[in-house]
Amino acid sequence: MLVSLVLVLEAEREAVLPPYLGRASHAVFLRGVAEGDPVLAERLHAPDERRPFTCSSLVGARLARVDGELRTVVRPGQSLFLRYTGLTAEVSEHLVRWAGSPPPAVEMDGVRLTVRQATLDPAVHPWAGQTTYPALAARYLLRGESLERRMGLEFVSPTAFHSGGRNVPLPLPDLVYGSLVEKWNDFAPVAVSPEVRRFAGECLAISRYDLTTQVVPGKGEGMQIGFVGRCRYAALRADPYWLGVLHLLTEYAFWAGVGYQTTMGMGQVRKLTIHN
Repeated sequence: MLVSLVLVLEAEREAVLPPYLGRASHAVFLRGVAEGDPVLAERLHAPDERRPFTCSSLVGARLARVDGELRTVVRPGQSLFLRYTGLTAEVSEHLVRWAGSPPPAVEMDGVRLTVRQATLDPAVHPWAGQTTYPALAARYLLRGESLERRMGLEFVSPTAFHSGGRNVPLPLPDLVYGSLVEKWNDFAPVAVSPEVRRFAGECLAISRYDLTTQVVPGKGEGMQIGFVGRCRYAALRADPYWLGVLHLLTEYAFWAGVGYQTTMGMGQVRKLTIHN
């Protein structure tokens, strides 16, 4: 099961918060899981494990200079939201329960935000949704007709990769689809060939992009460089299997996120509709 839960929030008072709230969002998620299933929360917090969930940062707040420093400013009346996805049945089931009985408020960095709505319905909020791994696989791997050679992704929150011991803030095809296939094969009931990473590197070209870099504050004085924007890809070979896997993973990106730190607000991604 794949679930995307959106919590629509409103500030109870005007407040100033850090400029990036991915870690605070992660803490909200783990506190919520711990209230319903402390054992699961402990497992999700274990080191050196691929995390079966993603967390957004706080979306909709305004960034402003406060005493010379960039900060997040929230005010009553602003429409804010947090988004959480589950990549396994037990995490997704927790999010479904949370949607049915959301907390009255969440606390981020000492500021209380009222929960106005919790939804899994994409008709209510575009970042919400539910599907299953078999449904995604059937849509792209069992088609009788050929698939479009073009595909695209919108990187909505800062995205980056670790490759060869370096930070890479670029949507290179092998890094994007390598990140996605690793998550798919870790959590899906049916694996696809990990060689899709090599196919993407050799046979998928970037055809158009509109990207900018963004700095994400890290622990202490540290920082990470990511990118946001849109990127389109074109397959140089019309191989039915590999096109099916690439389109499958492009759709999966909405749930899985792309790159590293996806549990801390980075790598929030959705598929682009290609019109021309």
